[in-house]
Amino acid sequence: MVEIDSEVIKSAVEFWMKLYNFGEGTVKFTKQDGTTRIMKCTLNFKMIPKEHHPKKVDIPNILKLMQKNGIIHVYDLEKKGWRSVPFQRVAWLEVADDKRYKIMPQKR
Repeated sequence: MVEIDSEVIKSAVEFWMKLYNFGEGTVKFTKQDGTTRIMKCTLNFKMIPKEHHPKKVDIPNILKLMQKNGIIHVYDLEKKGWRSVPFQRVAWLEVADDKRYKIMPQKR
């Protein structure tokens, strides 16, 4: 049974940090075409094949872009590729120990 955590994630940066700290998670979001997607993803480079590693990782720039446009780039563990997740359309993030965090984006 999934435990619903009382913590609410309100920003893309907060979402990114939670996924980064736990290593992997499952996210439910609405795609641009209106369909719902549940994706197992990670930001842990140990779980990402070397050929899929970005050439350069600039964490401060990544965080600044997330704050600006709300798009989070994660590695899809099932489809084996990088995907963009629109934070404004994320319903929840589930991480280790079946903790699920509700996503409630702050109004811009």
